[in-house]
Amino acid sequence: MDSAAVTSAEADADALYRALSAAGYPGIETRTHAGATFAVARDKWTVSCRKSATLAHDGVRLAGFVGRLDNSTALVATLDQSQDPDPAAIVAGAHRHWTDEAPAHLLGDFAYSVWDGRNRRLCLARDVGGWHSLYYLRQADRVLFADSLPVLLALAPDARRLDPQVLADVLVDGLPPADRTIWRDVHAVAPASIAWFSHGDGDARPYWQLPQTRLRFARDGDYVDAARALLDEAVRCRLPTHGPIGLALSGGLDSAGLAACTAKAAPGAALFGFTGVPAPGTALPHAPHQYNDERPYVRLLSEQFPSLHAVHASSAADAEDEINAAIIRLGGMPLNNSLNAAWLSPAYEAAARYGVHSMLTGGFGNITLSYDGTALLPALLDQGRLIRFTMELAALASSDGRSGRQIARNALANSRYLSRYRKQRRDPSLWPRQRLERAFLSDGFTEASGWLRYQLDSDAPIPTGGADHRAWHIGRSQRQRHLHAPLQRYWRAEFSQPLADQRLIEFCMAIPPEQYLRNGEARYLARRVLSGRLPASIVQNRLRGRQCPEAVQRVVAQAPRLLADLNRHAASPLVQHCLDLARIRAQLNRVGDAAPDEVDRVQYLHRALQHARFLDYLDQFGAVL
Repeated sequence: MDSAAVTSAEADADALYRALSAAGYPGIETRTHAGATFAVARDKWTVSCRKSATLAHDGVRLAGFVGRLDNSTALVATLDQSQDPDPAAIVAGAHRHWTDEAPAHLLGDFAYSVWDGRNRRLCLARDVGGWHSLYYLRQADRVLFADSLPVLLALAPDARRLDPQVLADVLVDGLPPADRTIWRDVHAVAPASIAWFSHGDGDARPYWQLPQTRLRFARDGDYVDAARALLDEAVRCRLPTHGPIGLALSGGLDSAGLAACTAKAAPGAALFGFTGVPAPGTALPHAPHQYNDERPYVRLLSEQFPSLHAVHASSAADAEDEINAAIIRLGGMPLNNSLNAAWLSPAYEAAARYGVHSMLTGGFGNITLSYDGTALLPALLDQGRLIRFTMELAALASSDGRSGRQIARNALANSRYLSRYRKQRRDPSLWPRQRLERAFLSDGFTEASGWLRYQLDSDAPIPTGGADHRAWHIGRSQRQRHLHAPLQRYWRAEFSQPLADQRLIEFCMAIPPEQYLRNGEARYLARRVLSGRLPASIVQNRLRGRQCPEAVQRVVAQAPRLLADLNRHAASPLVQHCLDLARIRAQLNRVGDAAPDEVDRVQYLHRALQHARFLDYLDQFGAVL
């Protein structure tokens, strides 16, 4: 993954070079202007990727850029710049033209910095999806910032005081707040936000928010045409500049749709699909609406698209520990679900062997293109449209396989007026306490961190399946991206999610909910958009693939070693203070009783074990609580 690290005020190019070299970057470029030094570093495998790390200086502004710009051609024309300048030069021009409104005019996945030497003003900005992190530390005479926590802490080794509230957040949900980190003095630029600093002052604000207006077309088919055009463009602008193209492939609508769009956009390119599969002989869970093996659907795709070469891989039994240890070192944070990462890791490692360093993934599709229309039934109730509600309920029960009573109960639960969450709104502590129960924190640390009070004061929304369901998930997804770059460095591949394209998000959030669920047809928009592009059995598939279906068996098989690891990490004072070790040991000792479908129970336990590893790392790193 390309990286950027920057200091302003008392510039120190040597310190930047040492910090980036220690992080393992081979190619480092630095530039100084008016008391500020910017540096970018590049990994060798990024040569064919769309993303880049560049520096530019226009005589007044020094700009550093990491990521990908999708509307650079339009920006060059608007800004009247020379043809095909690098992204950092475009960013400098955008700030000359629009000042602090510049990031709202940029499309893509990026983090950037602009130093105005004339006004001694520094601006930092992140993309809408939060795909590139950006952290900063304000000191008396300078601002240090970087897109990597380990790099930033290498520049400021005295900034190792932990923030107990954020640390508790990470141990409960795996997610820090959008604008904070586990380090008391280190802040994050929130996704879709810009931060500025000048003469000892500073502030931050969002430059983008979800659309609040509805988009309505005259013809029903216009929604399909518009979605197809947006999907094709989202894929096109993410294809690598040269070399083979990779897909994280499953049998679902999302990744299968990307395969179809990629084959259409690059008919002569080498196309590889990489799929995680269960290890032979593994006992797998059974659920009526899920499947464990993607290979039959991938086979259908290979038959339809001759240029697609399918690669299947199953993971080693103990890959989780290696991945989590590496991500902690590269990103300074633990993985939220290392079991799923280990499930996918062999496929991504195979991609590197095939020379594939640019991968498209179907993530985020369930919130955008292939949203299932969950919000429609509660919305119909809230609008008093009971006849339409009854018709949709009956049709959905007939096609979905669930009972009408169950579907109706869910709709009632998520109605704004009839919600079962009214009780939770009367007792705001219920939702945080439910999350706390699965986190294995010690009572002493929970009390000392003030986490519960902090949650109540922040007025965090309660997730439902109603109208605010997707907005909640989008906000959560933005916060999840803090480990996107370290995972790319670990797997030596650029991972892009076309279905999280800003233009597609805005479109999908603005169109009527009837476009996603109609006459009992869930995921109605995606099925129409992909009809004719994919085999009919994939378009009409009502099942969902299960990621890491062997999670329970993997943890059960590793239980003795995991217990030994826990005992080793338990020597750390920070582990003893933060975690309920007795409860973790008790759960681990009886994990052998877990049924294959008790995935949630086992994943929460495994997460606590990986948190012990992380806390031990923090102790050795010199963290102070």
